[in-house]
Amino acid sequence: MFNLNKYKDIHKGETCYIFGDGPSIKWFDLTKFSDHVGISCGVIPFHNDFEKLNVKYHMLVEPWFYCPTWMQPHQYLKDYKPLSYAQADIMKKYKDIEFFINLSNFPWEIGKNINYVHRALVNDKSKLMDIKELEDPFSGSFQATLSLAYLMGFSKVYLVGFDGWTIQPARTKRWYEIGEGEYFTPANFALDFLDTIKKNMDIYTISFEGESCNVKNINYRRYTDQEPIFKENNEILNNKYLKVLDSFPEYNIYKEL
Repeated sequence: MFNLNKYKDIHKGETCYIFGDGPSIKWFDLTKFSDHVGISCGVIPFHNDFEKLNVKYHMLVEPWFYCPTWMQPHQYLKDYKPLSYAQADIMKKYKDIEFFINLSNFPWEIGKNINYVHRALVNDKSKLMDIKELEDPFSGSFQATLSLAYLMGFSKVYLVGFDGWTIQPARTKRWYEIGEGEYFTPANFALDFLDTIKKNMDIYTISFEGESCNVKNINYRRYTDQEPIFKENNEILNNKYLKVLDSFPEYNIYKEL
């Protein structure tokens, strides 16, 4: 539960996919990414094709996410409550997946397949110390999933759905929101963080358009030998999860009448 060192190099030399929540997910057939172990984050388990993936690890590192509302320090966490309940159900449903959540959520969510992450748990004997010396390895989903892959010894990583971090032109919004996303100019490319882990991992980002300035870019057409096809959120999410996500005021889930 608290000992991350037990995961050190358990996938040494292997390849994995890491799935993010970027809008490019809408153009991808996720079943094309099932030939390697998967690490996911965010709400990827809500995707209709999630069970067709080979996801063994899932990360949701938001602090205080599962705590009672009286403990939560920010209003947006209280607004997230329907989402936190749905994520808790996901952890109970997929017993064969190892989940990683922020230490602040103990003991509100516990289980044999639940692990806790926090920079305080990274000690001098940890492989993650060289990352911790630069920044918190669990400061967000991008850093946390890559830090986990680095700890586990993967030698090649394919990033799927990290549009804001690795692809230019970058798109904001998320795959479960309505529309194709919006172009924006990112300010953070995590260059120091990536330089550290790229010493031991080859990192690719899969895109349907654009290039990358911080990792190796590979085009979806070239990788899968098929054309990207856009699907709206209601085509890849069932209505149960659309309603859960619509409960959070910052998400644009349904078209305005």
